[in-house]
Formats: sequence, C-alpha cells, structure tokens
Amino acid sequence: MGRLSANDQPPPYTAPGLSKETDSKSAPDESPPGYIFPKVYKIGDKTTDRPLVDTYQLKLHLRLLRSFHDLRLTVQNLPPSSLPPGVDKLDRTLRWAWFLRLAVERFERWVSTLPVSSKDPLPDWFESYVPPLDVLLVWHAYILNPTWYTEDGLRIEGVSALPRSSNTPLQLVSKMGDLSTYLPSEARMEAWLRSTRTPFDPLEVMTLLTHKSVVCPSCRESVLTPFFVENGTGYAQKDFKVTCHRCGLEITKQELGVAKFASDLAKAHDPTNLTMMAQENEPPTLAGAVYMAGTLHVPFTATNTIRANRAKNAFLRAPGIVHLDLSSKSEVERVKAIREAAGYSYARLEKLLSGGPRPVGQNLQRRIMSTYVDDRVFSVELVGAVLRQESFVDKMYNLGWTDPSYFDSGDDELALQHAIARYHAFLDLMASSPSDFFVPTLDIDLAWHSHQLFADQYATDCKKYVGRYVDHDDKVAESRLSNAFDITCRAWKSRFGIAYAHCGCPLPGDTIGVRVSQLRNRTMAKLLSSPSRPDLVPPANSESIYAATHPSDHNAVFVLADRGPRRAKVEKRRERDQREVEKGRMDRRVYERGLEHPIPFLVPVPLYYAAACVASYGSVLAVGDNDGVFGLVSLSS
Repeated sequence: MGRLSANDQPPPYTAPGLSKETDSKSAPDESPPGYIFPKVYKIGDKTTDRPLVDTYQLKLHLRLLRSFHDLRLTVQNLPPSSLPPGVDKLDRTLRWAWFLRLAVERFERWVSTLPVSSKDPLPDWFESYVPPLDVLLVWHAYILNPTWYTEDGLRIEGVSALPRSSNTPLQLVSKMGDLSTYLPSEARMEAWLRSTRTPFDPLEVMTLLTHKSVVCPSCRESVLTPFFVENGTGYAQKDFKVTCHRCGLEITKQELGVAKFASDLAKAHDPTNLTMMAQENEPPTLAGAVYMAGTLHVPFTATNTIRANRAKNAFLRAPGIVHLDLSSKSEVERVKAIREAAGYSYARLEKLLSGGPRPVGQNLQRRIMSTYVDDRVFSVELVGAVLRQESFVDKMYNLGWTDPSYFDSGDDELALQHAIARYHAFLDLMASSPSDFFVPTLDIDLAWHSHQLFADQYATDCKKYVGRYVDHDDKVAESRLSNAFDITCRAWKSRFGIAYAHCGCPLPGDTIGVRVSQLRNRTMAKLLSSPSRPDLVPPANSESIYAATHPSDHNAVFVLADRGPRRAKVEKRRERDQREVEKGRMDRRVYERGLEHPIPFLVPVPLYYAAACVASYGSVLAVGDNDGVFGLVSLSS
C-alpha cells in the first residue's frame, strides 16, 4: 500500500444508520445530537458484531496503569536506608532502571515456570501462577510490542507458555481487585519463592536479589555476577563487564548477544516442521524449528517460514560463514565456530554475514541484529520497553483517568465510550486508506493498548477487519512521527469531516469550561454542515476528552539530523504569527499559548524513554542500543 499524500482524498465516511440524505438536511443552527455509543462499528468494508474493546476493559487497564505509576513513585522515593549500598546514591531515574533490571530477571524466571498450556480455567491458573506487580509491569510492556510478542511465542518454547487468550493481564486484574491492597494466598507466595528464588513482594527483592549467573560464551562456564557494582559494571548497569574465572574472557552484553545469535544460526531448522494446534482459532506453533528473530512474523501471516528460511539460509551462505564448513560439524561445534570467528564482536559478526549470492536486505538485517543485545530469551529489550510506556502512563495519571472513581458516573464514562468510538475509526482509517503510517491520540492509544492485551483476539480482529496484522511500533524517528501525525490529521478530517485533535488548553484568563464550550460549539457547527459520524464528536460534558486528543505522549527518537529543518520551519511559523499579532489579526493570548508547546515532539529526556505509538504496515524502523543513552525524544504538548 502506498503512502497518503497531501493531495489524496479518502472517500467520505457515512456511519451505519446515518444516510447522506439525512445529513444534507442538517443545518448549523440545529440542536446538536446527543452522544451516540454504537453497538457495532464499520471498519473498512466490514461491520463488527460487537465493540472490539469495552469500557470495563479500559477501566481495568487504567487501574493497572495507576498501580504501575504508584510502584514507580514508591521505588523512586524509598529512603536510602532501605536500599543496597551504592544503589542508595543513584538518582531517581537510574534507581528505577536498576529496579526494572531485577523485574525482568524475575519475569524470565516466572516464564520458565509456566505450564505449556495457558487454557486452565482462570481461578485455577490465577491461584497457581498470578505474578507480582513488577512482573506484571514487564509482561504488560512485552505484549505492547505485539509483533515481537507473537513471534517469540512461536519461536521460543518458554515464551509460548505465556497466556494470550485467557488469563491475560486485564483478566488477572479483574480477579485481583484493588491492586493497592491485593495479597496472594500463602500457598501462592510460597510457590513463587520456590520457583523463582525471590520473595513475592517486589520491594523485598531489592535487597535480596543481588547476583545473576551468566554463561561464558567461550568455555560455557557459569559465572556469578552482581547486579550492581559501584564502578558501574554490574549486570543491571550500562557498563556491564565480568571476567570468566575459568578462561579469562571479559564478558559484556555484546559478547552475550553475539553468542545468542550464533546459537540460533547454528541450530537446524526444518521448514516442513509446522504443526497446527488442535484448538480452533489457535495460532500455529513451530515444533522444534529455530528461526532467526525478526524473520517469521509479517503483516499477513505470523508464520512466514519461507521468508524466515530465506533469511537464515542467506546468512549461512555468506562467504565468512561458508568458510567455517559448518556442515561437517555438530551443533555444539557450529555454535563455537561462529562465536570464535565473530570474536564475540558485533562488527566482526556483521563482516562475516556480509556478501554472498543472496544477502539479507539491510533493513531486515538491522531488524534481526537489534534483537540480539543480551542473553535474555526475549527479542525485546524489556527494560527499554517498560520505560517507553512511562510518559503515556503519566499522561493518563495527569488527566485524572487513573483515579479509581473518575469514571463512576455515566456522564464521565462517555469519555471512555468516545475513546472506543475513535479507536474503531482509527482502525477504519487503516483499513480504508492507502496510508501505511498513522499516529494515535492519547484516548485512541488507551483503547488500542487495551485491545492488544488480548493478544490472540487482537490478531484475529486485525486480520478480520483491517485485513492485516497492525503492529504497534514504539521506536520511531521524530521527523517521521511528526509528519505521520500531520498525515493522520488530514486523513481523519477528509474521511470523517471533523478534526482529529483538539487543544483543550485554556487561554490565559479563560476557564477550562469556557475553552471546552468554544471547542464544542465550533466542532458541532462543522459536524452539522457535513456528513460525518456523530459518535466521533466529543461529548459536551467531558472536559478531559479534549486533552486526551493530543498526540500520544510516548513518542519518537529525535535524530539530530532532523532537528535543523524542523526547528527552522517552526521558528518561521512563529515569526509569521508574531507579525499577525502586531497587525491585530491574531489574539495575543493564542500566540502566547503556542509558546508553551511549539513543537509537540521535542523534549530532552533519556533516550530509553523514546517511543511512539504508530500503526505501521510492513515498515522496519530501528534505533541503536539505547540503554542509558541520553538524547532528544518526542513528547506531545
């Protein structure tokens, strides 16, 4: 599918039950219709048999986000006396990143204890396997990388045990009730301690989980390494480094990542070994097959074994690999030969893989290599995945949406109904438009995230209604994100006849109520003069809806090369607006408010916060190793 240009005009949208004839008779001076919450939605040329998400699920998700927010504040504000030596000297940001390293360790241990089938009834599975909050936090971020989450479940035996249809995070939250007071049974806490060798309480872990075993890539010896060392070389730190006591190899994350790559490349893969699960609507599992990460899942199928085999065979046919004569060696010998030839270095490994009769494309190779950054079984660097969600969590918190009683009344719940309606329209835009790259607003993102947490259902719904799997990419260059948001706004306005985003920030001297009233009247006047969908018009009595239509707030990596043109363009616009103020053609208050958020995607924060929710089709976007690096990333106004 091609990209939507400024001149492209998607066809006008007519909602089910709303005819053009009826619309044409409407006049701007008519009373605005009451807010309509549809029972079904049109997505492309299909009509759903139900809303794909509901308000109860959104409330559960907001309850979960509130708990994540509170956990972070608790960890960041702990008194130094309750922290291990050295950790007590870290600032709030680095202390939280260290805590997340421990959480990922616990998540990996938990995954290894799960039964192969997640189809046990919820009460039984809940009593036996419910995780603590820090592990739930990591799992949540993992699912919100849906392509990787699905592919890892097919490629990696341990990850395949993670629930994808029943016993999902929101179902567990429903069972747990108030997460601030939830306590598991004594039997569950004892079982957790036995299986993970850590206490259930995340805060107790900080002083008890101090070391981790890593396998030396050279001699395969287990090396016990601390998570934290005051010189910065602990496993949970940016400059991890430990020396193998047996062979003397200096082990870093790079060595561990290269070793993992060599192991996957050396293992045999059988393209015919594809078996379908007996249960209806279950995704296929690849019994015994080993494919390189990032090669199996594509928008139209989760198991593109042809592509995966071609990619792996291309690596194996590279001159540097062919020279190793792997066919005459056992699997253990093949792994060792690749590791030694690469010298446990990414640069040398890439040289080995270059050339050959059918080399892997640059984008695909970059995508593959981005997953081999450490010795974790997962293809996603999960600490970064959690951090990339935090600005979104903070926005939901600051809007007040995570307050337990915020949506208790029916009038307030209209905000969630409106978010659901806009999410379905967002899917309709992707199904019906030639564009391949759309950026959601905060309210749409909440519904989108909630839908993704039911991983199997999300995949089924995408295929049925959008016609392909919709990935959720949270690492996108700032300039591309900004341009994509502009495209999204134009496509939305063209298709539905109303604005995509509304700035609800009041002018100096105005109350939020005045601002919302102005926006409502302006929007309704436009709506009633053109065909559209009344369910997409913000309800008049839901002030927080307007703030929630800002661009989603966990946005993009800012590439330094993009900064000059983007800033110059904004400064030119500001100069123009200043002249308009001087001539009396623009309200000075409007001009001054614009100074508060001139560029929606430019705020200096740690690069591992960098993220953007985008809907993409067949795109490969990547940034380098962003562990602990600082740079400019995007945040909305």
